[in-house]
Amino acid sequence: MNVFSRKVNKQAFDDEPSLDLIVRPIEPPGRPIATPIERLTVSSLRREGVIPLQLLVERVADELYHEELRKGAWVLDIGLSGSKLFVPDVIGEIEARNGTLWQIEKPGE
Repeated sequence: MNVFSRKVNKQAFDDEPSLDLIVRPIEPPGRPIATPIERLTVSSLRREGVIPLQLLVERVADELYHEELRKGAWVLDIGLSGSKLFVPDVIGEIEARNGTLWQIEKPGE
């Protein structure tokens, strides 16, 4: 199920997650953490516990952006786009790992 598709959730749109979804960590994770997005997402979930999906996406994208700046990406045009450059990748990976490293759900479920 695509939790970000307009067909599934009318409140979601293009590169933005639904405003009414939350993410909760799965302990222990169903598999090893493999990517920077997974690492940053799991780290945020361990600090916060349950977090609104939109806030999680913003935080992970911002952390990725700052990591890239530290690695020297400031030389490129990355500074013009800011962290929003990473939002589609973060959304895609959070959705893809749903049920293995974390659980995306509606509050109260």
